[in-house]
Amino acid sequence: MPNSRPVVTVSVQFPDLSAGEFDGVRARLEAVRPGRIVLPHQAHRWYAASSDAETVRALVSGLRAAVEGRTLSFDDEEALDDLSQEYADWLEESEDIDDADPGPVMSFSVHLPALTPDEFRALAEELRATHSRRIVLGEQRGDSHHELSERARIAARMPGIRAALRGEPVRTVDTLPLVALLHDYASWLSADT
Repeated sequence: MPNSRPVVTVSVQFPDLSAGEFDGVRARLEAVRPGRIVLPHQAHRWYAASSDAETVRALVSGLRAAVEGRTLSFDDEEALDDLSQEYADWLEESEDIDDADPGPVMSFSVHLPALTPDEFRALAEELRATHSRRIVLGEQRGDSHHELSERARIAARMPGIRAALRGEPVRTVDTLPLVALLHDYASWLSADT
């Protein structure tokens, strides 16, 4: 870790954590710090994404053009098209999985308190010990914009984004989810600068 900021999100891939592995990790982290909250992000239940400031600025520009009814620039179109495709892929992959299925955990958040850099290093070593090629990444507070949204929220954004990409006016009902996302991105950018 480059500095001492706390780690708020841990991503685990290749493989994701099984439900049993996650339960063990959560029990250990909560035992060390009573009152700590550890929240799992199952791939089929939650859309999770981290975006750097450059990506967020491009999305702010594209979303602003869409909600204001302006013609999208090439960069606006590219940013919204990438977002739309990412949403569509995730919605398709997740729609056939029963929400009652615990499913693999692709990432988890740690709050009250977050992980110290030393706690994260020890956890990463532990998780890599069982799968040597496993990737374990820690996101420190403020490093990037992190989104965790349920399926209905992602689906509600699609009509407005698709209308904007077709060059059509975005209906008021479809604008509201985009305004909320724009506000979220713009707020993060303001706090980050």
